[in-house]
Amino acid sequence: MGIPIPEFKVLLYGPELHQAGLRARARFEGNILAVIAHGKTLMVPAHRLSLKTGGFDGRQRLIVWVAEDGTYSIMLQGEDALEAFIQLAPREIGRQLFRARNDHTHTGRRLILGVALLAFLSLLLMGMLWVNADRLSQWAVSHITREQEQQLGELAFAQMRPSLKLAEPGTATAAVEAIGKRLTAESDYHYQFHVAVDPQINAFALPGGQIMVYTGLLKAADSATEVAGVLAHQISHVEKRHALRNLAYALGWRAALGVALSNFSSVIWGDLASRLGSLNYSQELETEADMEGLEILRRAGIATNGAETFFAKMAAKGNAPPHLLDRHPAGEERLATLRAAIARQPTDAIYPLRIDWEQVKSDL
Repeated sequence: MGIPIPEFKVLLYGPELHQAGLRARARFEGNILAVIAHGKTLMVPAHRLSLKTGGFDGRQRLIVWVAEDGTYSIMLQGEDALEAFIQLAPREIGRQLFRARNDHTHTGRRLILGVALLAFLSLLLMGMLWVNADRLSQWAVSHITREQEQQLGELAFAQMRPSLKLAEPGTATAAVEAIGKRLTAESDYHYQFHVAVDPQINAFALPGGQIMVYTGLLKAADSATEVAGVLAHQISHVEKRHALRNLAYALGWRAALGVALSNFSSVIWGDLASRLGSLNYSQELETEADMEGLEILRRAGIATNGAETFFAKMAAKGNAPPHLLDRHPAGEERLATLRAAIARQPTDAIYPLRIDWEQVKSDL
């Protein structure tokens, strides 16, 4: 038997592949890169490969090539895969990756040194910052650009991703995306809508436009209009930067320091997903999201009664509210405020959502 050719783990991205990537193995056979996934092998000459680094903190290494059916890429999984690639790849692309890794290491050391020096000074100011926590959080949010906010949301989603079972593309994901795109047609944010296979009646928004809906909520909804009401509420949290404000308040001076240094490394934001998962919106922010959600529905030409009927069903569960309401102040007072706001809204043209909701629920 011959000596086995060393392999390394990668995530494969490409035309008609799942957006989360496909687990694969890769190896070099001379000057040919072989990528093996689901029993199929892609053979790519080394001269067609190019290197891209990116991601939230520059630690993602993508090997990219263009084929007849589109652009493919592989992401190296872990430091072992990175080291194997550097050792096994043809000299030029191996050198590129080696230089990229060293550049990132040097940059990280400089950032750590800067953080250490400024952290000492920050201790002297901690008392004053604690007293002015709310004002500081507002300052921090005002200094975070939309691009940085989107990066925060992408980082939080990447941290949550291993614990989520995302639904495969189908009628449910298509329906949520269609409703979401209609609601956000006028927004400056670039939204991404995800469906998680989970029986909980829940939905949540991450900074920058990441929206997650659970299949339990889709099953509990009686129409696409009700789901639109929930999505409009979550979109409002993004548009009003509520999650970002809560996060900046919770992290306090660390968030301010990170923003001042343009440093979103794992030192400060490593527990971002758990932080966002444990934050509660105040009643004031929830009411603001309710009102803004109705405006979003109105501008999209979608009936607002879906928001009312879905909320009423959830509130009617009394002492055992579903997970969706764990973080949302429920009750007759909020429902009455919502109904009054709907009654005050001008009567605009309504364009029905042409979605067969019974078919969506059946497919779930």
